[in-house]
Parts: sequence; structure tokens; C-alpha cells
Amino acid sequence: MSSLDICQLYVAACGMIDDASPSAAALFGAPPGTLQGQLLLDRVDAPSREQLRGLWRRWSQAPVKPAGSCEHTLTALRSDGSRLPCLGTFRLAGDGEAGRFVLRLQPLAERPLLGGAQLPESLHDPLTGLPNRRGARELIEAALQMGVRAAESVSVVCIDLDNFRSINEGYGHDVAEEVLRCVGARLRQRALGLGRVCRTAGDEFLVIRRGSTSEEEMRRLLPQLMRWIQEPIEVGDETLIVTASVGVATHDCAAGSFDALMQRAGYAMSRAKRLGRNTWYFASRDPIPCLQHQALKTRLYRALEQGRLALHYQPIVDLRTGEVRAFEALMRWHDEQLGEVSPARFIPVAEESGLMGALGAWSLEQACRQSASWLARHGTTRPIAVNVSAVQLQRGEFEEDLLRILRECSVQPGMLELEVTESALIHDSAHLAALSLRLRELGVGVAIDDFGTGYSNLLYLKHFHPAKIKIDRSFVHTMASTAEDRAIVRAVIDLAHAIGARVVAEGVESGEVVRMLGELGCDEAQGYHYARPCAAQGLSAWLERESSSAALPPMP
Repeated sequence: MSSLDICQLYVAACGMIDDASPSAAALFGAPPGTLQGQLLLDRVDAPSREQLRGLWRRWSQAPVKPAGSCEHTLTALRSDGSRLPCLGTFRLAGDGEAGRFVLRLQPLAERPLLGGAQLPESLHDPLTGLPNRRGARELIEAALQMGVRAAESVSVVCIDLDNFRSINEGYGHDVAEEVLRCVGARLRQRALGLGRVCRTAGDEFLVIRRGSTSEEEMRRLLPQLMRWIQEPIEVGDETLIVTASVGVATHDCAAGSFDALMQRAGYAMSRAKRLGRNTWYFASRDPIPCLQHQALKTRLYRALEQGRLALHYQPIVDLRTGEVRAFEALMRWHDEQLGEVSPARFIPVAEESGLMGALGAWSLEQACRQSASWLARHGTTRPIAVNVSAVQLQRGEFEEDLLRILRECSVQPGMLELEVTESALIHDSAHLAALSLRLRELGVGVAIDDFGTGYSNLLYLKHFHPAKIKIDRSFVHTMASTAEDRAIVRAVIDLAHAIGARVVAEGVESGEVVRMLGELGCDEAQGYHYARPCAAQGLSAWLERESSSAALPPMP
């Protein structure tokens, strides 16, 4: 029999060693007192890990607490890399013993064996001795399993040290590492009643807590945790104070997972940083915006690929004659799960995800094909105005794509207008001014959309030379009741006419607004007063009636 004595470990339900007999350190070849706080799984080889995981899974899912004990052959991994086969006897801890399980290890070899062990990846961070991200996964998944039977929840507190890079750059790597060791040790010593502590990244720590903890209790405990972090740290001759941004996520054990908790806690920590750092933020149970963004991006990509997007068209009316002068093409998306998705929601996603180039090219091509179709079927058509984004205009292939589409669709450049938002002009005004000049020479009309809501820099108008300026609906909608908005509309009309541009008022919904716009000299208008945007089929019927009638038929 081995000269090493039989030892006993007290293991928490999550798999972390809470206490150990004095002989345990010798069996594992570890310094005295260093086993506490370590994961038992990190002290055994890979086959033994799977045995222990299966044991905890069976015990956590059992309808009643198991009585008696069970035995498994385990291979202990010692600090020097040697291994020691042991007979492990597991039983539930009694009322007077620490932890949930008691493990008795009896060596099965005279001396530790060298080599030949199947070494699993470490579950601990070598700098602080705390569980690393893999260890955190083991802790959280075990806590979720054990908490299901008691209808408990698991909370994850994500702690990110504020501006830690400045410590690394200002004081050096050694000082930064000592700060991390001090913070890790402080959390480990002080947070025993709060939960299990891990270091999951460079300057990121986790505290994991299982129980019936309410959000109110967590809110009460967090200020204390943050005070611990802020206590001065003495490193050589330096005294440093660090703060942290803290995010908290809670899940019911029955519905939780490691990935869901970490995503939500990480999101909450990022929100705490945006709130000014040195604070904490609770993640709600609502979907995480970044996950919503990714899901929407995926569905938008598939909708574009599978042809599930559509263009609707809204007439732009001449205020002097009442005739329809043009149509604005408006993108529409009906998703089978999400229903009608507003452009205000999916266009920013397209711009941020690199889809705007493909989406914009699709919109231009669809509008030009529709223009050619109306011309062939009815012998007449109006220009179609298509919205283009700043991202789309800055792509090097935009101009080439536009010329190709006009050529392939056999559409005259004068049948196309491009609407650019005012805010788009700030990104690369020199490039856009040159592009506007080339488009104007080609015969494509260019309009500034939503004028008045961006930066309203008059230099843009001087260099951009738009054919039209569209007054944003936020001013038009209330001009009948608000003197300030009437003054703004009048000023924009006078300014546009002074540089030779026509003016279009958006969002016109009443005859009173039509009358006032006419008195102010506005050229064109669009809005629900005339017609709502409709599919191409509806306008085809209108164009058919128009071509066979002496009078202009009512809009659909």
C-alpha cells in the first residue's frame, strides 16, 4: 500500500472543494491549504472527470436524496504531473459536515506513477488559482443541474476592472499581475457567502451564486462587493485603487444555460460601462439587443436571398397642377415570423452588417425594372425616386452598378431620382459632391431627403447642388398649428429656390397643410392626403386608367 494516507474531501454541489483533511494536500502533492476553492475535476484525469460528472448528474436528477455511498476508481493528478490511482467513496454530507458531498480517497498504488495520464485541459487560472472560463462552465452547469430539483435560480455577476490597460501601460506587467492576484484573492476571501469566484479573462472575474436569491437581495449585496474591489492595493511603493463595471444576470435553473447566462451577464456589464463605469447593471429577461440584431441580420439576409422583399410606391404630386410627377420607392419586408418589419428597424441593421450594398443594388434594380415595365405596358411613366444610404454611396462599385442597371433595364437616366439623407453628406462631402455632379451630367436627379433633421450645413447645399430638397415630415405635419414650424418650412423653400432646387414636402395629411404649402410656394408634396404607399400592381391599374382617360383618375 502507498505511504500516502487516506484523505477526505468536502465537495460542494458545484464540484468545488470546500474543505479537506490535512493528508489531502500530501496526496495531491499540493501546498497545505491550497486545495480549498479548487475544482475537484481539475485534480483528476479525463476519464475520472466523466465519471464524476455522471455521478453528480444522477444525484442531482434523483427524485429523492440518495442514501448510502458509492465507489469509483479515480486517478488523482498531482501538482508535479504524476498520477495516483485511488478508490473514491462518495456519500452525501451529514448535518455537521461542510459541503454537500464527502469524498474519501484511498491510494491504490505504493507510489505516484509518472507519465501515461490522459491530461484534460486545466480548469484553473495559473495566476490567481481561481477557476478559469472552462472552470466557470463546470460550476454553472453543475449549479443549474443541482438547482432544478429545488426550483432555484443561478445568478452570475460579471466584474470587469475599469481602465485596467492604463495600469498595465503605466506601471508595467508585473504590477498589473499583482493587482489581478490581489483582486482575485480579495473576492475569494470576502465573497464566500456571496458565491463562487472565477477569473474568466484578462481583467474579468465572475461570481456565481445559486439559491432562491431575489433581485432585491442581489442589489443589496452588490454595493458591498464593489467596496471590496475599491479598497487600496499596495504593490511595492505604489498604492492603487481600482473600480469595476458590474453586470448581473439571473436565470431559473430549469431554463438556464452557461451560454445564456454569460451572454446576458456580459451584456449587462457592457451597459454598466456605458453608464459611466464604477457601477452595476441588471440584465432584464427581455431579449438582448445584440442577439436581436444578429437574428434580424440573418433573417434579412435570407429574405434578400429568397426574394421576400418588396417595393411599394407613393406618388409625389405637383402642388400647382395636382398631377403626379413621380413615385417614391419604399422598401417593405414582411417576415413570416416577425410580421411587417419597419425600414427604420432593418435598414440600420443592413448598414451595420455590410448588407446595405446588396440591399441598395436590389432596390435600384427593382425600381428600374418596374419603370421599364410600366413604360412598355402603358406607354408612359414617371420618374421613380429611390433612397440611397451613405454606406451605399461610399462603396466604390456604386456608380458602376448604377450604370449597369440602367443599361440592362433599358431605362433613361431621367426616369431615376436618388434621395440621399442630409446626415449622409457629413461622411465624405467632397466625394459625394463630385458624384452628384457626374450623376447630374448623366441625367439622374439627386435629392436631399429629410432636410432639417441633420446638420443643415449650408456648405453641403453649395457643393452638392441637389435637384430637389425634401422637407422632413416632422416640420410639415405640425406647420398648421405651430408658427415655428411654418417659419422653418418657409425658410427651406426660399433657400431651395435660391439655389435652383425644387421643394417636396413630406408627410402631408390634410387639405389645410396643402393650402399653406401652396401659399408658401412649395413645388411638390407627398403623404397620406394623396395616397398611401402601395404595391406595383395597384399603381399599374391606376396607370392603365390614366392612359385611357382624359382626366387624372383618383389614386389607389
